[in-house]
Amino acid sequence: MASSVKRKQVNMSMEQKLRALKRLDKGESVSAVAKDLGVGKSTIRDWKKKRTEIESWCVSRMCTETLKERKSMKESDFNEVSEALYIWFRQTRKKGTPISGPILQEKALKFYEEFKKDNDPKFVASTGWLDRWKKRYGVRQLSICGEKLSGDIEGMSQFKKIFQKFIKAEGLTREQLYKCDETGLNYKLLPAKSLAFKEEQSAQGFKTSKERVTILACSNATGEHKLKLGLIGKSKKPCAFKHIEMGKLSVWYRNQSHAWMSCAIFKEWFHEVFVPSVEQFLKSKNLPRKAILILDNASLHPDIEELKNGDIRAMFLPPNVTALCQPMDQGVLVSLKRRYRHKLLSSLLSANDNDQGLILQNLKKINLLDVVGWVADAWNELESLILVRSWRKLLDHEGNEFIEHDDAENVNLLNLLKRVPGCAEANENDIEQWFQNDTDQNIMSNAEIIAAVTVNEKMLENNEDVDVEDSTVQAPKISHSEGLKAVETALQYFEQQGASVMDLLFLRRLRDEAAKRRVQCRRQQDITHFFKKK
Repeated sequence: MASSVKRKQVNMSMEQKLRALKRLDKGESVSAVAKDLGVGKSTIRDWKKKRTEIESWCVSRMCTETLKERKSMKESDFNEVSEALYIWFRQTRKKGTPISGPILQEKALKFYEEFKKDNDPKFVASTGWLDRWKKRYGVRQLSICGEKLSGDIEGMSQFKKIFQKFIKAEGLTREQLYKCDETGLNYKLLPAKSLAFKEEQSAQGFKTSKERVTILACSNATGEHKLKLGLIGKSKKPCAFKHIEMGKLSVWYRNQSHAWMSCAIFKEWFHEVFVPSVEQFLKSKNLPRKAILILDNASLHPDIEELKNGDIRAMFLPPNVTALCQPMDQGVLVSLKRRYRHKLLSSLLSANDNDQGLILQNLKKINLLDVVGWVADAWNELESLILVRSWRKLLDHEGNEFIEHDDAENVNLLNLLKRVPGCAEANENDIEQWFQNDTDQNIMSNAEIIAAVTVNEKMLENNEDVDVEDSTVQAPKISHSEGLKAVETALQYFEQQGASVMDLLFLRRLRDEAAKRRVQCRRQQDITHFFKKK
């Protein structure tokens, strides 16, 4: 009688479990997957049974890159403290503030006091706990208590020499040099002087200025190749996207519970957006398949080894020099936001320049689909010259005309701002303060961090989908007759304005489509009415 051999226990990471489930989706058998991973078939079936629970747990992680190390869904002790500390760490590092281990331990103890319940065990924020926390959240660099708050001029000079030698040795042209960076955008934030701003601030339940997304922008050094913008919101599919195919959006959209960039999202963007887009561009220019992506060494970016596909790969800027030489920081993202805000103000003022109530009403109607359209248009309108000049500190461009261009944009936005109620006496300083307020609004207070973590934990306990919808007022449904009338009015308007033949033909097709849908709707109603008759 053959003796049974006990299988050695194998603990799979959460990332491996997700990959196994994906293989099952593609048609592989349970037996094949189990054999390949060295686990029992019952283990694979158990993962399949708990699929919803596993996927929901993984999606809710603050740093999904750590899924390769986590082997169970069991939460760490003092999980709320860990989550709150990570939020605080990220936004504090984003400001460039130096952080040491003892500072984090002290902050963790303060969060513990806020979350502490009567029967909770004592928490001491030990060095061992901090080491586990770093590993769990993928914090690569922590011993930075001596970091300079200002840019390292000497480090910048050294890196520039090394970078230029590298370009020459690799035989790279400026078409093959890329840069990317992220920025937060509070997409409904108005100038502090605006009457609308003040009324919204005083309104009960005010949260407009906290409605934010993260923008990911990327282009090459010649400005010829601007990749589709990345946009990160809170909702997996916001209400405004209900009837839109996600793949047809003018941006690459992903979601995260706090609308932040994460390691997993960035890695997906690099391999599924950046690499294919760069390949296509280089092929069109008859250039070899070789490119470098410059980015800062932030905790939200994966390890450099994971950002490589043949000769298309990433390069991190050294510590302390990002603010001095990161091309996207050299006015590009600011110019992008200026153009977005110009479109925002234009939309608010379109109904009636002097009607405060209408401006507030228009503000509340703005949704993520509006934001997607405006920010994508702003990016497309950004001149190549702005992108070229943003590389001047790394590639030794001559001249400093970029600043003059910024001033011209300020004046353009200022003229529009003066038409907003309460802003007639606005000046350039108010424009700068508006942008500063945008940066400040991205910083969550301790109370807001605690509230966000508490809500997230409750949703996980109740096994709810962690998917926060944008808090916008939903527009009433427009009937087919109203739609047809609107298109006919638009067609008549553009005919009087002498629009091009192509534009008029497009509007006529829309009119005919609206008329067709109205007829179909009436036929369906007539049939329904017939069957209801007794």
